[in-house]
Amino acid sequence: MTQKSDTETESEAEEQRETDETELLRTRPTIRPTLVRLGVVLVVGLALFGVLRARPRLLGEPSISKTAALVVALITLVLVIRFVVRIIILKQTTYVITADRVELSYELLFRVRSKGVRFDKLRSHELNQNRVQSLLGYGTLSLNRGLGPIRLENVEEPELVYRTIRQCVRQNE
Repeated sequence: MTQKSDTETESEAEEQRETDETELLRTRPTIRPTLVRLGVVLVVGLALFGVLRARPRLLGEPSISKTAALVVALITLVLVIRFVVRIIILKQTTYVITADRVELSYELLFRVRSKGVRFDKLRSHELNQNRVQSLLGYGTLSLNRGLGPIRLENVEEPELVYRTIRQCVRQNE
């Protein structure tokens, strides 16, 4: 076991304070829209499956209805798996805004993904919200750095995040 000197401990504490001071905003995406889509897929898929199984002559031959029901069940299952994976990824995603950059990162099993853009390299930034997103209080921010945008999806309080990014961009010009 090694002991740290007072100067090492002080410098680590100072670095931590600097890191904390430069982090202006930390947020996570909301999973509400994905949960709504998951619910719609489940309700529609199960309803179609139930109707096709309850009325075997709905599409003519019973074998056609049975095949159609299985296709609906398979499509529903694939979509449910897709939305569950998306929910897991969104739960592991973090958006961090510091004084000089925006970071998007998530960790899934053994895979870590991190993307960032410095404000001095940012070409444009925009906030996208449709009416439903506006009513529910979330939106998507696109940050264009010239090599393709970084999208901060399903951001709660997107106006606050956008204002913070805009202020940082102006300070870094």
